[in-house]
Amino acid sequence: MARIWEENMGSITLRASLAAASIMVATAVSPQAQAQQDTLRVAIHTLPTQQGNPYGIQLTPAIFVGSALYDGLVLVNNNGIPQAALATSWKSLDDKTWQFKLRANTTFDNGRPVTARAIVDAINYLQGDGKKLRAAREVAGVESVTAVDNLTVNVVTKAPDAILPKRISQVFIPEPQAWADMGEAAYSAKPIASGSYKLESWNADKVVLVARKESWRPPKTGRIEFFGIPEQASRTAGILSGQLDIAINLGTDDIGRLKRGGKQVKVEAAPQVLSLILPNKVHDDSPFNDVRVRRAANYAVNKQSIADNLFAGQSRPAAGQGATARAFGYNPSISAYKYDPEKAKQLLAEAGYPNGFKLLAEVTVGAFAGDADMYQAMAADLGKVGIETELRQIVFPDWLKKYLSLGWDGQAFGLSWLTDPYVDSARFLTYISCSQKPAFFCDEETQKLIDASHQEFDSAKREGLLQDIASSYHDLAPAIWLVEAIDIYGMSSRLKGFRNENRWLAYHDMELDG
Repeated sequence: MARIWEENMGSITLRASLAAASIMVATAVSPQAQAQQDTLRVAIHTLPTQQGNPYGIQLTPAIFVGSALYDGLVLVNNNGIPQAALATSWKSLDDKTWQFKLRANTTFDNGRPVTARAIVDAINYLQGDGKKLRAAREVAGVESVTAVDNLTVNVVTKAPDAILPKRISQVFIPEPQAWADMGEAAYSAKPIASGSYKLESWNADKVVLVARKESWRPPKTGRIEFFGIPEQASRTAGILSGQLDIAINLGTDDIGRLKRGGKQVKVEAAPQVLSLILPNKVHDDSPFNDVRVRRAANYAVNKQSIADNLFAGQSRPAAGQGATARAFGYNPSISAYKYDPEKAKQLLAEAGYPNGFKLLAEVTVGAFAGDADMYQAMAADLGKVGIETELRQIVFPDWLKKYLSLGWDGQAFGLSWLTDPYVDSARFLTYISCSQKPAFFCDEETQKLIDASHQEFDSAKREGLLQDIASSYHDLAPAIWLVEAIDIYGMSSRLKGFRNENRWLAYHDMELDG
């Protein structure tokens, strides 16, 4: 039987007690804001904890604010193909040097031009004072970065890196002089960027952005108001009542309600697999240090039932690997772990756990549709084979601290095995491998394949290496791969032009009718 413990929930616990109908009380939407016809109103389950820090605003759900403010050098589309952003072209000069040509006449919202210096300063910062920040991992393999001229940047890597343009898409570029003058904390509170919108105000429950008509991607709507609303029911109620224009991360049970209410709904398969990570490098006495136990845990969980019953058939059970079929490197020959409780019990007995064991798993919920019910169903199935599971629900800032320091109290933790925003299975290999510092899972033989895949420029050969890695990880079972994630967006009937590229929302293309 699963138990959920809540820690440090703060205002989330307070607001969770509010009824769905009280959405506007919880989020303090003023009558004036409701009356504004040129204001796009967006609800996410929590606002960015690091505010507008350019090096930490790429994760879900922060990216839903970050995509209005910031640009990277490139934007990777839903098919995994890099598209022009601050850079209009790029090429490899040799096996270790990539050259990027910047977009001319582009400015930050303080009027200063976007030049090669901004790119150089950003990457150098991430390799120096900012090396502990999330985005630093994307440029850890960079040897040097230089400005050839105002609009040309050369990036030299320590080893050949076939997908550097995809990696560098995750480095959002701040205005360098303001960053230097203000420092990280002050800049995060009042970010200065090159996107379609700039900051007007930021408080605990609401962020207001205003249009930058001079942006290289000028918006069609004058303002965006972002609200942090943890309760899914309140986000849905906001769409139904006409008080919101976009509600992110809704549930499958909301689809019918919104459609019957004359609202728009978009359900998209996300290039992510929801999982419970089974580390082999966190606790010396963890049962999951034995591969037989990790495999047993995969056999114990009925993923098809979770997909059918908790996701209303909108999702699919994971295919025994961390990639979805859309991602480059997906291995179609891999068979998913079948639901086989007897096989799970057999493997547990072979590993020395005939009576099972107690498991503490730390998870966050609310970031993905259906994730809370999914973890409960998983825990119930594990309990049937003797793995008595307690789910400790923690808030994302605490989760992130534990993740970066390996400070886990439990033997397992929830994590989305993601291929976005690369749409490439190499995306997650930086994290769940020996190259993660500190590493929570490591297999030295598989690491050799991972290193080779990073350096392989031939597309067919690199795909083969990634598929071999997927096969190896299937056997190593570093996670219980549960279901493929879905994104459910509820939208008002007046919204036009909604477009999502790997959770980078193209707000500049959106407009309101009436």
